[in-house]
Amino acid sequence: MKHFFSGLVLIILCISAFGQNVNVNKEAYKRYVDIDKYNQPLEGYIILNNGKKEKLDIKYEEPYMLLDAQLPLITYKKKNKEKPFLKSKLAGFYVNNRLYVREFFEEDSSRWVMVVREGAIRESIVLVPNIPYDRPEYYSVNRLVTNTITLKAFFVGRLAINFGLNMSSMIFDYAQLNKKVRDAEEGYKFLNYQQIIARYNMWFNSKNPDAIYYMLPRPDYQRFIDN
Repeated sequence: MKHFFSGLVLIILCISAFGQNVNVNKEAYKRYVDIDKYNQPLEGYIILNNGKKEKLDIKYEEPYMLLDAQLPLITYKKKNKEKPFLKSKLAGFYVNNRLYVREFFEEDSSRWVMVVREGAIRESIVLVPNIPYDRPEYYSVNRLVTNTITLKAFFVGRLAINFGLNMSSMIFDYAQLNKKVRDAEEGYKFLNYQQIIARYNMWFNSKNPDAIYYMLPRPDYQRFIDN
């Protein structure tokens, strides 16, 4: 019975992920943005491609503008004087308590995302406007996981399909964890994917302590696993 309900939950999650355009929660994206602050200059900082951080005020715009690689990031170095930054010169920026980074993928492509948790495998949010290239009525919320070393990435809905194989392809170098996932051991299934990622990130940091550049304070992965 327990396995039946676990499987049922997985099916529901997958249907939800692939049926977003049919029944989208039009309010969900508001958890990640502050509509009342649109077009205001807010304290933040930019991270240049060389890793250098620079504090400045940033114009807080709608997600479709902040996440568009072709549109500049509007900053203020002097009071009320706008200075645009080409996003191609930035590794990331931080505004309104959110970190945005340029995520690269194995298909030799990239896109801007909102970071949930940093690490060798990064968790992020992609807000997709219902009207492309225009002011949208709402955004669909898509969770993305990316191995920042191999550049392999999955949207969480896709990760759920054949989870053992897909997750294994992201953690292949951690043999012990990889086996638990492939064998679908209790606590190492799709519903535990965030804990699996945290375990991998802890292991990766122990083996390669300086390989990942953290733009924010390093997450407490063990606390996340325990909770």
